[in-house]
Amino acid sequence: MPRTQRVPSPTGIYHVMLRGINRSDIFHDEIDFMKMEKILRSMAKPVDKKGNPQKPLCKIYAYCLMTNHIHLLIAEIEEPIGTIVKRLGVAYVSYYNKRRKRTGPLFEGRFRSEPVDGSEYFITLLHYIHNNPVKAGMTIKPGWYKWSSMREYELTEEAYERGFCDQTIPFKNLTRSEVRDIVLNVEDLKSFVSPVDKERVDNADAEEILKSLVPEEFSDYNLKDLPKVVKLALSSKAQANGITKSQLVNLVGVTKYSLYRGKTKRIRTVK
Repeated sequence: MPRTQRVPSPTGIYHVMLRGINRSDIFHDEIDFMKMEKILRSMAKPVDKKGNPQKPLCKIYAYCLMTNHIHLLIAEIEEPIGTIVKRLGVAYVSYYNKRRKRTGPLFEGRFRSEPVDGSEYFITLLHYIHNNPVKAGMTIKPGWYKWSSMREYELTEEAYERGFCDQTIPFKNLTRSEVRDIVLNVEDLKSFVSPVDKERVDNADAEEILKSLVPEEFSDYNLKDLPKVVKLALSSKAQANGITKSQLVNLVGVTKYSLYRGKTKRIRTVK
């Protein structure tokens, strides 16, 4: 089942992407899409057999079901994100394999996740996730795509309860109407690129870029032998040049945790 080594989010909120193994399709018809939406609803707004509300397993702020992958903007409640995604994966794969009389995995071995630690990134993700079908050329407007939470945000106040997405922004005290206005103002935002999806610099190029950023007085050092304070300062500059955190971990020897916690110390020698 999908698993990941993730950077913890202090807010418990994550952007999660699940992709079909070998980028193969995971949704083939409306029945498949509807099943996944039903699973998401059962996690965000569970009910017992009599229809009585139960404690939710997570909060879902936004989702988009593409043909071969899924985007979620999701918050932990009591269970960690890995357990939440595993529940979702087990439920859908069980259905999928039974329906198609197949066995074996359906999703890539690791799901991708990015911690969300502020309102600016949260709002960017609301736009990015809902605009995915537009960027893929599947629709002209986000609200025309049937299998995302965009339609929930377009619902009237009276119809809002029929959905299962939490239409708030955790870091801001806004009314649902204000949040709705932010989400619906998405049509011209085709340039949004999530850190989960951005193109990576080739490893060989990444190493050359890193070496070019090393202060002159440390130019004789191997990257992994640099003093910690230099590594962290170097990492800050490197990410601005398109080098990923994973590449920094492998090439420089810093930890993802130190990168996430913002322990970068700027030193005057790093230009």
